[in-house]
Amino acid sequence: MTLKRVARGRNRFSIATPTQPKRDAGHLSPYADADKALSCSSLTFDLGHFASRHMTAIPTDTSTDETTGRINPLAIAVFVVALMIGGLLIWLSFAGSSTTPAEHVLALSDDGKEPETLISGDVVSIPPAPQVLGPDDTQDAGNTDTTSGDGEDSDPTTPSANGLQQIGSLPVLPVGAPLAEAPINGLYEETSAGLLPIISEDGKRAVASYGRPFPAASASEETRPRIAVMITGFGLNRTFAERALEQLPADISLAFTPYSSDLQTQINAARADGHEVALELPMEPFDYPDNDPGPYTLLTNLPEEANRKRLEWLLARATGYFATVNRQGGRFLSESDSLAPIMTSLKDRGLGFVDTGDGARNATEESVPATDFNWAVANQVVDATKSKRQIDKALADLEEAARKDGMAFGIGTALPITVERVAEWAASLPDKGIDLVPVSAALSDKPTAPKAE
Repeated sequence: MTLKRVARGRNRFSIATPTQPKRDAGHLSPYADADKALSCSSLTFDLGHFASRHMTAIPTDTSTDETTGRINPLAIAVFVVALMIGGLLIWLSFAGSSTTPAEHVLALSDDGKEPETLISGDVVSIPPAPQVLGPDDTQDAGNTDTTSGDGEDSDPTTPSANGLQQIGSLPVLPVGAPLAEAPINGLYEETSAGLLPIISEDGKRAVASYGRPFPAASASEETRPRIAVMITGFGLNRTFAERALEQLPADISLAFTPYSSDLQTQINAARADGHEVALELPMEPFDYPDNDPGPYTLLTNLPEEANRKRLEWLLARATGYFATVNRQGGRFLSESDSLAPIMTSLKDRGLGFVDTGDGARNATEESVPATDFNWAVANQVVDATKSKRQIDKALADLEEAARKDGMAFGIGTALPITVERVAEWAASLPDKGIDLVPVSAALSDKPTAPKAE
């Protein structure tokens, strides 16, 4: 074998190797490794690698950087530090709050006194205060230019024998007519928390004045089955609300979360489109605080007065709603001792209450006031399974319940598929001999609706 230096490269040589005759499998050559690597008679390669294995007599230049290919220790240290910081941030983001709620200070009065303290386990930003009324922002309940279906004037404020305005006392609106603008004069009080609903001096109530008018069942005619549907979860996604208003008929009731930054604007838009509106009340679920409905959730471990103050804060987020509806609340709705004072407060403020009906142990019926309180429990959650086939089946079940009992009440959420299926289904009801009515028609101070003959 002959070594000779080639074109100016340092430590670069050409090996001229004669073509080797085929050897027996057992024949070993001192150049066996080179033979396997060579496919032709000459090869240019790095002398340092070859010499380290087969040649010791040929001097080489040892100035080659021995650190080539090594990982910089500083880079390793930086990577480890970044990994530790990232892990700490991930741990902090998933770390749950303790089971003991933290204190949140809320100034409930502006009279110079010390702010009162409410217990709150919520670690989220508080929505802005509700709008401030101007001199022209209210109107009377009877100022709307509406007439009853038979063309005769109707007094919407006519009280019943107990002095309270009743649901269904408002004249039926023409198709496409908006509901009265909120707030209605006499149906609110101004507090440091915002506007709170009250019963007016002449007995007007939010549950009757803010509800959508509906035709009363005629005693002389056979009663047609009726179905009421409420879609919950509006407020946080304004696009969903706008699309729902385009698709849903006005007799579908809508429920809004109290945490929307433009809650009053969205409620006003819904009422202008003819929809009556309910306000969602966050209530303690069984897995609280891991599952937290939101700020000022009503909790079973709070004193009655603390929950009452939380209720007032929630109710003051907006005006124009006829009733409230639970947002979650499996545990709270099952504890009558905690629920009953809330129901009494709603009654005293002229509001109704809707139980979504998805709790297995709800104590609503034994917790509501015995008289002068309008409430209802939904028969079915129509989109418990979020699929077209299951939603259609649930709506068909509502039809059967209405034919059997005279009135059926369904609850759904503001998902695009739910809104789409409910809108298409609602359009088919007249041909089936069923009337779609607002949820306020389902609210009654009696536990059951009248049955059809």
